[in-house]
Amino acid sequence: MLECRQALCADSMRKIVVGDHMRMTQQAAILDDAGGRAAIDKSNMSKAIASFPFQLEKGWELSKGIGPASFGFCPSSIVLSGMGGSAIGGDVLADAMRGLSGFRVDINRTYSLPRKLDKGVLHVGVSYSGNTEETISSFKEGLERKVPSLGISSGGKLEEMCNRESVPFLKLPHGIQPRAALGYMLSALLGMVSRLGIYDFSGSIMESIQSARTAAASVAPDVPLEKNGAKQLAAWLGSSTPVIISTPAVFSAAERMKTQVNENAKRFAWLMTVPEANHNDWIPLRLDATVGRYKAIILEGVENNPLLRRRMGIVEEMLGENMSIRKVASLHGGILDELLRYIVIGDHMSYYLALLGSTDPTPVEPIEALKKEIDSRSL
Repeated sequence: MLECRQALCADSMRKIVVGDHMRMTQQAAILDDAGGRAAIDKSNMSKAIASFPFQLEKGWELSKGIGPASFGFCPSSIVLSGMGGSAIGGDVLADAMRGLSGFRVDINRTYSLPRKLDKGVLHVGVSYSGNTEETISSFKEGLERKVPSLGISSGGKLEEMCNRESVPFLKLPHGIQPRAALGYMLSALLGMVSRLGIYDFSGSIMESIQSARTAAASVAPDVPLEKNGAKQLAAWLGSSTPVIISTPAVFSAAERMKTQVNENAKRFAWLMTVPEANHNDWIPLRLDATVGRYKAIILEGVENNPLLRRRMGIVEEMLGENMSIRKVASLHGGILDELLRYIVIGDHMSYYLALLGSTDPTPVEPIEALKKEIDSRSL
């Protein structure tokens, strides 16, 4: 009887191995086939994602016209108004600044500015299209309240407002999806804080861009599945819903990964940060009967706090008891290098996830339909 059970077990294991091999072969046939990718990616999102390092260089150059003379003072804090892909650059800037200096960057994701603002605040309105309703409303309020302001967009109403009110404006190249223009917006912000004397990234920015370029080359579409970490991550996720877990230091990169899965792959994704998630999300992660539908991606981050490092190790260990997990390990470089690397991996992973679902990554029809409906109704 024991020999029979062992034979059945071995037979089952062979079937699992064969099944996994067949699935990986099918996934490679999709992800490694240039013609197949082009047939799904009709608007060439791949090109936009690949341009991230170039955008970082270009955005840095575009910020050269911004300095203390633009505002007549050096800001003591920044409030950045933006939505969606136009706000993520602010989140990354805030994480980078938090890890490098005591300067505060607050992100405003609504129609109005906070009632009370610091005396030395600079209000930055970022809208790639220049027409984002919430950002335009906040920016207009800032001008009415005489808050020193800067506009960043590729044109639209934001540019018109800045020109009309003689407000400093930084114009971005146009023609791509806002979320695909992150490199321009992020690097323009990094250049802005450098040239305003808030924190100088000039000594490290090119090295950070090179790190992003190296990461992008390792997960590019022409790198086969067997050597491509982003393709492997997408293939491992399959039809499961990703639960993206990070520490506070790299939360913006985790947030970017989540929203890219939403917009590129048209899929749900959950976002959690440790230690906060251990006080609420941890319960369903351990006890919910549907947890098998999820897979956890852990972004390790650059953490100097031994308490948090210990906690993350225990979280990873315990999660592995009842759900499948993958850790995207830190290279233990600078905070900006880590953030850019995680963004590169997440952007490519979400793109490959879209391809595996035969989904064109570029269109965001539900968002456009909502905007159209809002525009059609009077207040």
